[in-house]
Amino acid sequence: MESAGEITVFQLITISTIGISFLIFFIVFIILMYQKKALKHKSEVAEQDIVHQKKLLDAALEIAESERVKIAANIHDDVGMLLNVLKLSLGRLAKNKDKKEVFDEVLASSFEMINNSIDTIRTISNDLNPPTLTNLGFVKGMKELCRQINLSDMSRVEFVSEQEFIELDKRIELQIYRLVKELLNNTLKHAKPEFIEINVETKNNKLIVSIFHNGMGVTTEDIKKLEKTSTGLGLKSIFTRTQLINAALEFAVMSDQRSSVILEAPLL
Repeated sequence: MESAGEITVFQLITISTIGISFLIFFIVFIILMYQKKALKHKSEVAEQDIVHQKKLLDAALEIAESERVKIAANIHDDVGMLLNVLKLSLGRLAKNKDKKEVFDEVLASSFEMINNSIDTIRTISNDLNPPTLTNLGFVKGMKELCRQINLSDMSRVEFVSEQEFIELDKRIELQIYRLVKELLNNTLKHAKPEFIEINVETKNNKLIVSIFHNGMGVTTEDIKKLEKTSTGLGLKSIFTRTQLINAALEFAVMSDQRSSVILEAPLL
């Protein structure tokens, strides 16, 4: 009987040991499978991130190339044409140097063309690197941009900011400025508002630029649909710049006479 009891205990110990071993093996197996699945998911996320970053880079390069083409075209069409006309005028001046009336006329027109060329070059230079933004910061740069729009008579713009200076990384600052400029150009071109109000503030470690206008408004859903079907670089440039600075955009229609575009960008 004792021998039988010892065998029973031995069997129980053996069964328990096998059961515990199997349980440990099963737990280890589950952990390994989970880790494998987690690593696979992490790898897929990393690959998706690489693809996304590549798309962003491709879009940014396309936009940069488009901007270079635009600058080259402006120099060729505007400055190049003025310099060619100036060359012809100086040739005419050389042939009529003894005729005071012709001399005075050509001299006056030549000075005018030189001034026009200087203004065109200054405009191109300011578009590449706005001096007010560079020297005085984002708020003053935005004020100057609004002043230029008001001078163009395209729309009446009112700028509001309780802060005179907002500290931003210079590279991010330029990207935000260009993004806001793109948004304003897009609004002026498509919404055709008579009045625009721009509010700049900082809240919860974010820079918030709010653009309100009384033109034709669109919602965020409308813009996303347009982005998918649009072949132009306008919307692509806006969304690429937004993603590059890790910002967020929201378009809304509040009434027939009031629509908005809200840009939120991290300060750090």
